[in-house]
Amino acid sequence: MDIGYIRVSTTGQNTDRQLENIKSKLDKIFEEKLSAKTIDRPQLNAAIEFCREGDTLHVHSLDRVCRSGVSDALALIDKLKSKGVSTHFHKENIIVDATAEKTDHFQSFILSMFAAFAEMERALINERRAEGVAIAVAKGKKFGRPKKDVVTSENIKKAMDLGYKKKCEIAKYLGVERTTIYRFLKANNEK
Repeated sequence: MDIGYIRVSTTGQNTDRQLENIKSKLDKIFEEKLSAKTIDRPQLNAAIEFCREGDTLHVHSLDRVCRSGVSDALALIDKLKSKGVSTHFHKENIIVDATAEKTDHFQSFILSMFAAFAEMERALINERRAEGVAIAVAKGKKFGRPKKDVVTSENIKKAMDLGYKKKCEIAKYLGVERTTIYRFLKANNEK
């Protein structure tokens, strides 16, 4: 059988481009929307469990399976190979043939390199995110839920005394979402 594994990191991302040229040829597709920081993912585990000797697991690219490190990538390949399952990474055009008698050392090297690049890419993404958060915090941006004591009748009255009349203006002044103001007013029977 030909089994496909498709993964994106978030629910807002689209999976259409992955394996688009061969989707019609696949017997079964496992799809999930989770980070690749670990190889312990429900649909990946289900795909591995589903695969039988002689099957081929098709993956768009190595980073769709693993960004957690070279050892995880090689362990995953070894696990599939021990079951007699071949793996085809389409973007890199790497096929790990489970029926090959000898390990292709060059192929292992290439897989290790791609896995290392995927791991480095993940580290760079996290580094850029952390830098962006640090810059935003330095500019006064607050993350997370607002403190409960920010939205009070007194603070709303103070905002109105300063000339903020609309709920969206009051919310911006207090540093909260407009819906937070509406919820507070409704909960306290205020207008």
